[in-house]
Amino acid sequence: MRRLKSIFLTTGLLYLSLYLPVALAAYCPQWYIFNCKLHPRCNYIGYPTALKHIHELTGFFLHKNILPGDWTPKEKLHLAEVRGILDTAALIAIMGIILFIFSFNRFKISAFALINLLIILSMLLVIPFFKTFWIKIFHPLLFDNKLWWNNSLDCSFYIMPESFFKNSIIFMIAFSFVLNVSVWMFFKRYSKLDKKKNGREKSAG
Repeated sequence: MRRLKSIFLTTGLLYLSLYLPVALAAYCPQWYIFNCKLHPRCNYIGYPTALKHIHELTGFFLHKNILPGDWTPKEKLHLAEVRGILDTAALIAIMGIILFIFSFNRFKISAFALINLLIILSMLLVIPFFKTFWIKIFHPLLFDNKLWWNNSLDCSFYIMPESFFKNSIIFMIAFSFVLNVSVWMFFKRYSKLDKKKNGREKSAG
């Protein structure tokens, strides 16, 4: 049971620390707006139109509205698939929170946060080869079609170019890294106390 709880705690912390930035990037209009200032494509359709599409998309992901006629049938199908993935990820996150609470151990979590930091930092390896990763690995793993290929007729072409997703991956890594560093720094004192306690018990034995 202890080993199972350790697995739940490690994977729960890792999943939640990765899911939170993904959810923020997907559901918050501010992230799309911020990226509009970093790439030129929003200027092609004008900022007011880009802002309109951004709110339509985030509302769609949150099940608040449907995508209007400006969005092409192809991208509507693809974004419906994406929304399904986000919904599943949210359900897993809820389960992850429950398992995280069930398995929480303040004496061990700092060590698990350090393990997660190594995993998170390894994700930086995809950045220099992001285009290859995005086209050859990521999308074929998630989708069995080519609906994700966008063109100049698609609204997503202007508000979500390749640089948007690259920035989102960097944001996810940075957010997760800071979160796990914070967990490690906050709980490492308990880890030290646990080691001292175990040392005294061994000495007494």
